[in-house]
Amino acid sequence: MRICELSADIVSQMVEDELKHHPHLEPVDLYKLLYQALYGPFHIVQDYDQVFRAIEAEVEQSSLCYEPIYQELSPCYSRVSLAYIQADDEPQLRQSKITCLTDWLLESCVALPDVAQDFQRQWKLYRHLLFSVLPANPETWQKADCLARAGKLPSHSQTFHQHYQPHYRLVNKNLSKHYQLFMEFN
Repeated sequence: MRICELSADIVSQMVEDELKHHPHLEPVDLYKLLYQALYGPFHIVQDYDQVFRAIEAEVEQSSLCYEPIYQELSPCYSRVSLAYIQADDEPQLRQSKITCLTDWLLESCVALPDVAQDFQRQWKLYRHLLFSVLPANPETWQKADCLARAGKLPSHSQTFHQHYQPHYRLVNKNLSKHYQLFMEFN
């Protein structure tokens, strides 16, 4: 599998949707959105137990619901809110949901070579479009540009964290068996 193929129309729609759901964001959040839409969860640790425990711990610690609970980012990837999994769910049901999401997440991971150069090219291609919908402070755009040059995947901005409490996982939305199984639990 390769990176997810995007076009200017797809990126425009993706950004429009993101701004509807999350109007309080900064350029680094659009950077992260583009990165996630292209590469999905390729960067995560491929250890089942570690992924499972991380989801479990985050479910237990989060008190707010990240919305939307299912957000399509691109033709390939979606964000699945951990709000699907409630800390007060019956323990066996909660474990089943976490198992299902862990399986889906790990199968969504694609081993990609270093994506830094590819992302720099993608950033240059779509930056003007992103800037046109979010004409933020020039310093915040410079920060995003520096991250792109370095090829780093950032965290969400402090603004995003303050408003939305991002508790989600990236998955390949085209893995229909996982989608169907996960939604059956919910």
